[in-house]
Amino acid sequence: MRRQNPDRWRAIEGRLGREMTIWLATVRFDGRPHLVPVWFVWLERKLYFATGSDTQKFTNMYRNQSVSLSLPDPQNVIIIEGEAHVADHNTVDVVADYFYHKYEWDFRYDDTAKWRLIEVTPFKILVWGDGYDEIDGIRVL
Repeated sequence: MRRQNPDRWRAIEGRLGREMTIWLATVRFDGRPHLVPVWFVWLERKLYFATGSDTQKFTNMYRNQSVSLSLPDPQNVIIIEGEAHVADHNTVDVVADYFYHKYEWDFRYDDTAKWRLIEVTPFKILVWGDGYDEIDGIRVL
């Protein structure tokens, strides 16, 4: 585990808690990329988003769990690389409350799609443009 600057890490987590949309990149069966914006929750160093089980991103993640995510600001960058899995039932109930407080939306009761909560465990986080990158570098995890 790499050493983390606690002030920088607090700023990163604060930003991930406030931002409303993150871009998700998955890979199609034939190797072509698929990029979409999603609502998300950052909780206990994991990222969560809900998606319909009939979407392209869900189909892609079923075959290849490797994902990349990025906040939309090109001047203050956070890129997360990780592995995505469907969250367990206990996690769904906990994270659904966070989604409701952030977006006033409870995917568990939204009948427009069969929603699945996806849990992303980061294995690499890159950050630059935050004022710490010149001293601490861009890799924070």
